[in-house]
Amino acid sequence: MKKPPLLLLHGICNNANLFAVEGHGLGPSLSRYFDIYPVSYPLAEHKDQPWDFDFHLHRDMPIIWRQVCEQAGAKPFVFGYSMGGMLAMAAQAHGVIDAPAIITAGSPFSFPWIPIYPPLMRAWVRVASLTGYRTVPVKLGGRLLCIMFAAAAPKERVPDINLFRFFLKNATVNVPVETFVQALHWMRTRNFTDRSGTIRYLERFVNIRTPVCLIYGSDDRIAPQQSVDAGYTAVSSPRKAIVGIPGGTHLSMTCGSQAAAISEITSAWCCKDEEEETQTRQRIF
Repeated sequence: MKKPPLLLLHGICNNANLFAVEGHGLGPSLSRYFDIYPVSYPLAEHKDQPWDFDFHLHRDMPIIWRQVCEQAGAKPFVFGYSMGGMLAMAAQAHGVIDAPAIITAGSPFSFPWIPIYPPLMRAWVRVASLTGYRTVPVKLGGRLLCIMFAAAAPKERVPDINLFRFFLKNATVNVPVETFVQALHWMRTRNFTDRSGTIRYLERFVNIRTPVCLIYGSDDRIAPQQSVDAGYTAVSSPRKAIVGIPGGTHLSMTCGSQAAAISEITSAWCCKDEEEETQTRQRIF
C-alpha cells in the first residue's frame, strides 16, 4: 500500500539533515508511515540572496510546494519543526500552499522572554557587521556555546548538548544577518510579523481551516505551551489539537522515543477520519 506524502520543513539555521539522525530521528520515524520529502531552503537558486523568513515564505515555498506536489502526484501533508512549523502555518494562511493537514513540533507563534537570546543574537549580528560579512557565524557561535554549556550544564542536559553538537556538524548552516534581524524583532516585540512589522502573521491564521495538530514539549523554553497555544487559538480549523510531549525540550523531540511519539501522533492525525470534527485544547501524549 502506497504511503501518503509528507513534506518536511526544518527550522532556523538548519537544513534538511535535521531529519537525518540515523535510526531514531524524526525522518526515519516518520518514514515508517509516510513517503517523506525533506527539503532544504533557501533553494539552490536562491543561496546567493539575503534570505529571511519572509523570503522563504514568498520565494522558496511556492517553488517547493509545486515541486513536491509534482513529485508526489498529490498534495502532501506538511510537518514543520520549529521555524518550519511557523513557515507551514504562514504559507497555509496566505494561500501559498494548500495542505490537507499540518503538524508542527516545537513551533512558537508568540514569543516568551528568554533573557539570553536577544543579547546573544545582537552580538552575532554585530560580529557579522564588524567583520564585513553579511552572514552570521552560527556554526562558530554554536561551538562556543557548547563549550560554555558543557562546563556548567546539569547532567540532565548533557543529551541535549550532545545532540546540539551533532546538528552543528551535520545540519547547521550560517545564515544572513537579515534572518537574525527578523528573529530578533520577534523576540523583542513578542509578535510574529513580517520584516516590516506591519503584517501580523498570527492574525492571518484565521484563514486556516485545514486540520492542524500543534505539538509542544513540556520542557521546551523556546516554544512552551502558551506560545503554541497562540497558534491553536488563532486558526479557524474545525479539527485542531494541541498535544504535549512530557519532558520534551526543543532539541530532544527530534530523536529517540519523543521523535517516535511525534511520528505516531502525526500518523494518527493525518489518517484520522476527516469528517470527524474535533477540537482538543490539550492532550499529554
